[in-house]
Amino acid sequence: LTCPPDIDAEVFACLPLEMQQEIVNQHAVDINDSSSDSEIECLGVSHSKLPDVNTMKIKDIKREVESYGISASLMIEKDELVDALKDARKKGLQVVTHVPDLSSSNNDTSDGMLDYRAAARRRYMESQSCQAVIQQNQQQQQHDTSNNGFMIPYHLYAHTSSKSLSVNDPTKKYFKTLRQVIGFDGSSSSRNYQWLFIFNYLVDFQYLLSELMPELIQFRRVVVFYGSKNPTEASQQQWKNLLAGTGNTAEFHRLHPSDPPNTRTNPLPIKFNYGVHHTKCFLVGYEENGKSMCRVVVHTANLVSGDIENQTNSVYHQDFPLKQKTESKKPAVANPYKRKRDSSSSLDDDDDTSQFEEDMITNLESYYYKVRQSWCHPSMSSSNNSLSSKSMSWLQLIRQYDFSSAYVVLIPSVPGRHKADSYNNFGYFKLRQAIIENVCSHQQQSIATPKPIICQFSSMGGFSQKWLSNFLSAIDSSTTQDADPITTHEIKSKKKRAPLSAKLVLPTMDEIRTSTEGYNGGGSIPFRSNKVDKDFLQPLYHRWSHRNRNSTTDPFKTARHIPHNKTFIQPSSTVANGIDWLLVTSHNLSITAWGQIQMRPKEHHPDEKILFIQHWELGVFMSPATLSKMTSDEVGSDIQLMPYPGIDKSAVIKNIDGEEEDEDESETPKVQVPLPFDINPVAYDKNDIPWAVDRRDVF
Repeated sequence: LTCPPDIDAEVFACLPLEMQQEIVNQHAVDINDSSSDSEIECLGVSHSKLPDVNTMKIKDIKREVESYGISASLMIEKDELVDALKDARKKGLQVVTHVPDLSSSNNDTSDGMLDYRAAARRRYMESQSCQAVIQQNQQQQQHDTSNNGFMIPYHLYAHTSSKSLSVNDPTKKYFKTLRQVIGFDGSSSSRNYQWLFIFNYLVDFQYLLSELMPELIQFRRVVVFYGSKNPTEASQQQWKNLLAGTGNTAEFHRLHPSDPPNTRTNPLPIKFNYGVHHTKCFLVGYEENGKSMCRVVVHTANLVSGDIENQTNSVYHQDFPLKQKTESKKPAVANPYKRKRDSSSSLDDDDDTSQFEEDMITNLESYYYKVRQSWCHPSMSSSNNSLSSKSMSWLQLIRQYDFSSAYVVLIPSVPGRHKADSYNNFGYFKLRQAIIENVCSHQQQSIATPKPIICQFSSMGGFSQKWLSNFLSAIDSSTTQDADPITTHEIKSKKKRAPLSAKLVLPTMDEIRTSTEGYNGGGSIPFRSNKVDKDFLQPLYHRWSHRNRNSTTDPFKTARHIPHNKTFIQPSSTVANGIDWLLVTSHNLSITAWGQIQMRPKEHHPDEKILFIQHWELGVFMSPATLSKMTSDEVGSDIQLMPYPGIDKSAVIKNIDGEEEDEDESETPKVQVPLPFDINPVAYDKNDIPWAVDRRDVF
């Protein structure tokens, strides 16, 4: 694109293509608007009057509306767009332009690129539209904790329907935008960004540049691991160009385990024919108020606009401080679900407060990333609460932080032929271990009639009935201790129980057809008919949404948003609508993701069994026990997990970090989770057909 004459050409060349196009379009606008004499300032470009709304095309109206930071995704009629644009002009809103800020210089008169960007960033921060965003985020944060200290263990990504909710809507607090999830919420001007690791399968780098600027290029170090083969070199180079001369760096590593071993795209020692990097995670290092923090984000979305903004996806995030140089076993920050106890109570001496850290390190070791470097800006403070700027590996970096307050268990999958001594580190064996430690050990009595496991996923592999039965036996808290996952999963005890069952939540053809994206959006959940049409699966299928949708059956308005979510749940058999455990994860229902016990190749050890996994995946497991970990000897006995809505709010856990609480100690506090589908899903009827991308009627 040709740079307009009044724009710095060097700056223009480094801007994202969409931003360049917007500048060129605005520069060419014919000025004629009787409703406003105001001028728009965008990157220092002054324009006179705007075109008459009544003569503009719909796409131009929509573009201008969105340039003011207003979402036009739910405005169907032209009249709605026209009214929104007139209102924005009448209020004198300014164009929201995310401008890179690579310098803290205050010199507006400098001819250098860094000072130019810094000046543009300051103009943006002072604009009405930016201040409105900051105010909205602050109101949202206050609302998140206004319900007597109510904590949410995980959130949903804010889809287009949720963005139309008012800040006072009771479900609003359960949604987070991508920027909020990473920590770019605009509520703190004192936050300094240090390092960022991005893990995903599909990454639209142009989308990241447009959504996460200017903070994205303020990080000292960024490392991206992704799995898709889509061409991204141009956007990656554009990202690097924006960092030129700053000392900041960005690295991009495509991982494909089916490539030859010990190569750049497959650092593993062996090749995996169906290997995929499918993990979806952010690790974010930042400093605020003199304290260095690490934010861990585990989610279910690809980093593309369709997944984040149009589909249903879940996300867990939690912040962790640096370790303190002290012999005290007390964590640096309190578990947010910890309830106030009497002064005599203390942490369990046998409590392992580093399991989250060990699981994280074990997972990261599989990437074979061995670069040593400084991870923060040299100007960062050097207090005990700040990260050192000395050179270190990323494993050493992660070990600087205190994860003892984590209220989840990490469930990773790593490609490999895992031997017996590492079975419980990965895949469904890791999930089984978490269930035994955090559910089975806290159950007061055996369950006579356990409820079926609920499995909700966005893709499905080609597995047999035997594998599914083995998988469900291993993760069902009522059978896992009696089942032997190493052999044949036969029940060892003499106790008889009904045949295993499950509820597989899979959208129907009609649910996809009537979704906000229609059949086109269904391509992101690539079920295949030869896999979903197996006879033994048909009785297990349940709908994504109710047949009659309303505010009660669809509180989060997810029914018409395609489920790219992945959730595995064990409903409680003793508490009505309660949840014994819940997993939010990148794992779909497949052998390649979860693993399978196999015999080693005969040329090695013919009698040795291995856990064979071909995917990188990551999930977070939570239960009443994990939420109340480090509370007291009564771990897990004083919290119940419940899906929103329909519980007595007076019984919701109120105390955070041990503050005073008004709760009646006789009541069991309940933690609400934003489950995007009903915990009692509706079974298929004779007219329901499971969604598959290769059915002829789709086309």
